[in-house]
Amino acid sequence: MRADPVDESDLHAYVDGELEPDERRRIEDHLHKHQEDAALVEGWRRQNAALRAAFAHTIKEPLPPALRSVTKSGLSGSFGSGVNWARFSPSKASSLRTLRRPDTSRKMPRRPMIAMSLLTLSIGALVAGAALLAFTSPAAPPVEPAAARGPAFIERAEIAYRTFASDERPVELGADRAAELSQWLADRVGFGALPDLTAAGLELRGGRLTPGAQGPAGLLFYRSAAGALVAFYFERAMGERASGPPPRATPGLEAVEWRAGGRAFALLGPLDAEALRAAAEIAERSSR
Repeated sequence: MRADPVDESDLHAYVDGELEPDERRRIEDHLHKHQEDAALVEGWRRQNAALRAAFAHTIKEPLPPALRSVTKSGLSGSFGSGVNWARFSPSKASSLRTLRRPDTSRKMPRRPMIAMSLLTLSIGALVAGAALLAFTSPAAPPVEPAAARGPAFIERAEIAYRTFASDERPVELGADRAAELSQWLADRVGFGALPDLTAAGLELRGGRLTPGAQGPAGLLFYRSAAGALVAFYFERAMGERASGPPPRATPGLEAVEWRAGGRAFALLGPLDAEALRAAAEIAERSSR
């Protein structure tokens, strides 16, 4: 029995069943003492079994006629070429093993190869786990850009004011039809109170509907003694918090906003801040 080291070609020959009995026993003793090589051999056996199972039906299929004729002609030429087949006797199997043994000078050592295989499997497991987590985790709600949400409440109120304050007919129903206007706003917006702001020097002129963020919004117009138009704007609240005094898009236009009863309110117009706030306090009491 040989005492030289076992290399990878010996392990392949052992898996393929090409060793003499004494050589097989030597490899088996080696595998019993070297678990890493035993794991390699077991992996190769499983690969061979998988290949045999995959191509079992293909092997049993008959050769095509054209391939059979080529095979026959090739064999005939070989036998007629004077080759002495007797010199390849079983007694020279060991010399054939030497010829078949690959060049081991360029082989990667088995320990680094096993380490690389384990590292590859670990990375693959991490990638698969990350992908599974990404697909099964609840998706975070998308962040809606500010531009897509549209203007804020006070900005919508200003847009409504600028749209209708300069119109020759800023209201659809005048103050002479106050009861009808109140019912119309209550039905469409959910709020129909018409604040009395005469104590603040503002007289109701009328009102109308205008588009809001979640449906119709109400817009009432009041006129001051100097002829300035002041608007009372309201709509269903969207959960926005009342902000501090925003920068005015229209020069000289002041605004006060508040929330009450699930609705958002704003009073705005070309008044000084104190006068507008006094009027807003009256309107706020009527909105509770």
